Amino acid sequence: MNVPQLSTEACAALGFENATWLTQGGQKLVLKGTISTAPAVAKIVCIDPGANGDITLQRAHREVELLSAVESDRVVKVLTDAVEIGDPVVAVCWAEEYLDGEDLRASFDSMWEEPDVWLLLQDMAEALTACHELEVVHRDLSPGNVRRTSDGRFVLMDPGLARHLEKTALTGAYQPGTMGWRSPEHVPGGNPVAASDVFSLGILAFFALSGQYPINPHGDPQAYDRALVEQQAPRISTILPGISLELGDIIDRCLSRQPARRFLDGAELMMELERMDPDR
Repeated sequence: MNVPQLSTEACAALGFENATWLTQGGQKLVLKGTISTAPAVAKIVCIDPGANGDITLQRAHREVELLSAVESDRVVKVLTDAVEIGDPVVAVCWAEEYLDGEDLRASFDSMWEEPDVWLLLQDMAEALTACHELEVVHRDLSPGNVRRTSDGRFVLMDPGLARHLEKTALTGAYQPGTMGWRSPEHVPGGNPVAASDVFSLGILAFFALSGQYPINPHGDPQAYDRALVEQQAPRISTILPGISLELGDIIDRCLSRQPARRFLDGAELMMELERMDPDR
């Protein structure tokens, strides 16, 4: 099935109107339009024949199921069920709310001020709390999966690689994440947990402030994996001596090599952020 025909069938299945092309990457096509006059995006994931296609289909259904269950303004909202196209299935599609703004890849062109990083931590802690309360680990908290909207707030997106801690037969344990934004538990043989998302959020905050990775991902991938497991990230104050003590302590704890020494989940991080209240 060609792309125009696939887009037409997906729009008809979802009740998606006024569709225009937004982006394409890998197996996913994204359209912008409306659902019942509300701004929305339609996501269409192509399904290859065979076992890999079955995994992709399961992952898409899991993403929509998770988004439907999460109740947080800091997590993108899903507007429809996942709908399969074709027999045999050639694609699966669904609609989500349209988020303006840009993902963090665009924002990381320059270094941030501390108030913006506090807000990133607060909004993502809230988003992770909503996921972790459902026993779900996002596992790919990277710049492409966080949207900075026009009002300056942050929204978590694309939990398609998430792992449900109570449904490991479906979701599996190992997920490599995105190079540069991984936790030590992302290394093969590791077991990502809620604290792994906290580590990845710490990397986002560290990079936003300094323009540097706490653990260098460039070069040999195996060396990067070893560094994640064996090396402690430097204290951010060694890179930015002028950073506030409170923010530095939060980021350093997020980046603790041992999960038990981090904030254990989004809720514990959110409680600490509320206690510190940088706007006092």
